[in-house]
Amino acid sequence: MTQAPPLIDAHSDVAGGYRFSGVVYRGEAWNLSHLDPFAFRAALSETLMVDVVVLFSCHCFTHGLDHEDRDDIPKDEWFMEGNVRRVLDPERYELSRRHLPTLIQQLHERHIKVLGGSTQNFLTFETVDREGKAACYSVFFEVRKDAARKKRIILRVQSAYLLDELTQRQRNARKVNLNVLLKAVYDGRTIRA
Repeated sequence: MTQAPPLIDAHSDVAGGYRFSGVVYRGEAWNLSHLDPFAFRAALSETLMVDVVVLFSCHCFTHGLDHEDRDDIPKDEWFMEGNVRRVLDPERYELSRRHLPTLIQQLHERHIKVLGGSTQNFLTFETVDREGKAACYSVFFEVRKDAARKKRIILRVQSAYLLDELTQRQRNARKVNLNVLLKAVYDGRTIRA
């Protein structure tokens, strides 16, 4: 019996630019295959199935120059996102390996916070140990209906990093279930923050 190809293979038109290879930090090759795009099917109603394509940005393993105390950053710590220089971040990389794919795969079971903003933004988090203290591994993402193909939704993880604690706005944000979120996006409705 032959095995069906992974669902993501049918979505190479959007997933192609979201694979990270050849990333080296201080001489150590980083395996970022855990951030490869993947897809899953979601039943939004008894008669409506959609494919949800999950993409990860480089912000899951890098940070911006505005979060850097050093004036001179060695070239072997640079990561270029188009024309923008970012800094490879070992903590973000390690946390992404340990937690990120699982958190996204479990979104249907997790609390999702509606953060709002000019483009709808969402948050889920996991409490993790950081040197004996609790911290929030926070995953920020956006969800949009694909304009190029019917019955396809894009879920793009914008960033994922540790916060000592959630802000008041994040703590008090409205919660939404993943299927409710996906159906609202598919129907073109905004979920109030």
